[in-house]
Amino acid sequence: MTQTTVQQTEVREMLIENARSMQKVLRDATLEIDQTSKIPDEIVQMIRDKGLLKVLRPKMFGGFQTDMRTYFEVVTEISRGNGSAGWFVTLSNIRDYMVSYAFGRKALTEIFGENRDNDVILAGNFKPVHIDLERVEGGYLVKKAQWPFVSGSPYADWFYSGAPVDDGKGGQEMAIFIVPRQDVTVLDDWDVVGLKGSGSNSIVMENVFIPDHRVSLDRLAVQGHYIIDELKDEPLYRTPFVPSLTLSIVAPTLGLALGGFDLHMERVMKAGIGNTFYQKMSEAPITHLQIAEAEMKIEAARLMFIDVLNKLDGYSHEGKVFSQKESIRMKAEFGFANQLCKESFDLMLAGAGSVFAYNSNVFQAFYRDFITMHLHAFITPSSLLETHGRILCDLEPNTYFA
Repeated sequence: MTQTTVQQTEVREMLIENARSMQKVLRDATLEIDQTSKIPDEIVQMIRDKGLLKVLRPKMFGGFQTDMRTYFEVVTEISRGNGSAGWFVTLSNIRDYMVSYAFGRKALTEIFGENRDNDVILAGNFKPVHIDLERVEGGYLVKKAQWPFVSGSPYADWFYSGAPVDDGKGGQEMAIFIVPRQDVTVLDDWDVVGLKGSGSNSIVMENVFIPDHRVSLDRLAVQGHYIIDELKDEPLYRTPFVPSLTLSIVAPTLGLALGGFDLHMERVMKAGIGNTFYQKMSEAPITHLQIAEAEMKIEAARLMFIDVLNKLDGYSHEGKVFSQKESIRMKAEFGFANQLCKESFDLMLAGAGSVFAYNSNVFQAFYRDFITMHLHAFITPSSLLETHGRILCDLEPNTYFA
């Protein structure tokens, strides 16, 4: 084992332990987060202080530049404590990975340069609700635009936003803009059933000039056109975009299922089953069957995640390129793992009892966080599995995101 490998292992273990050490604090804050729709400032600062927002950031900009396996493990541990915090950590980190290959030196230095020792937070979304922009000298002018579901927006320093632009051939192509916080208005419109503290508000821009160096054309980013020399041969930034972005959405599901199981087992060991002679759920055969199957489904999901992550990191280190078929299968595995976690929650819910109805029930909050995430279009099990099935039948994928 080389010294570099030893150092990477030590960094990985440190980050995972830092995330694990926050679980009690996060779980204790779950009801506050749920009621206020905000992660407390001191917890956001704690996440920053522990380096948990720099997992995928380049070392040259003060990050740890690890890999997708480390990233997943960190998100799992945080999500086991609280779903909103897990969602915040997963998306904040994946945006570092995205901008690191999609933008050039000038933009990256502008984003991270003066703040290389701090945890700069990025937030964004690709698809606007509406947008009116114009190509002007030296860049683009966003006259008026709005983007929904911008997770982490209350905490962000920079925002990325997708937009259709003229491709110069009579058509359109997708571009990504990066803008500082002062150019953005964050709306207070995140009124939802779960992931309340994720800050997935809408943002608005009006009369904002975006210089060319902070504009990335999607087709060129995919070809590695923007990536700077220092990062071109780094395995992390060779990791395929499509499965990586899918991973970022699905990553918190395992941690939430594990956290839900923790809470359910606490009740199993001390609460009875209403309308029966069982003084403790732990004495009932039905409980034994439910918790055994729930635990097995979570473990099966974990093993499926690890299988894909090993492929992602392995291919990246070897410089191998995924085929579309392989990418679609990976996404299907993520979707199936998501479904296994859902089935595990359903088994736990069957034994939760009427106390589940109380809004003061932390398990209920975990379930609502999970189901909100489970329904995200990027990780809907039926859609991902259908696309995989089409490929198995030698048909074209039914999604542009393949």
